[in-house]
Amino acid sequence: MVDDFEEALRNIDVFCKVLTKKLVESLKEDEENSNEIPIEPMEKLLKRKYVFEEKFEKNPTVKGFIPLPQIEEPLIDVFEDENYVKVLMQCRCRDQQIAVHKHDDGLQICVESACWKLDLPVEELQVENMVMKCNNNEALEVDIPKLKATANQGN
Repeated sequence: MVDDFEEALRNIDVFCKVLTKKLVESLKEDEENSNEIPIEPMEKLLKRKYVFEEKFEKNPTVKGFIPLPQIEEPLIDVFEDENYVKVLMQCRCRDQQIAVHKHDDGLQICVESACWKLDLPVEELQVENMVMKCNNNEALEVDIPKLKATANQGN
């Protein structure tokens, strides 16, 4: 079994040598036939090292690299079925004041001081009957019934 392993290693070694030789020959031919920037050999690429310096402040104003939700744009998904439009918005909604405003050209969701506008057909929605809840995963869920849904239920 040891002989089989050693033979496999020799075969891999021969394969790598032949492959490297063909790649080098191919690169030389390409360089001769082209005026493009030559490709650097792998040895030079492996020798490059990058050093990052870390500096620690005694009293840092910013701790870590945690994204700030009030600065970033949240992920917003809008789902629609025949009766409802559901808006899922990534935000820290616990213990936050949330307001939803209806405008002629869409819906505006405000969490504390940050607001985001959604282009929704508000003329087809019953914004006054919407239901909002903050999920455990800190995503705001807004269910807005459609006008057609209540008309169909009355029949």
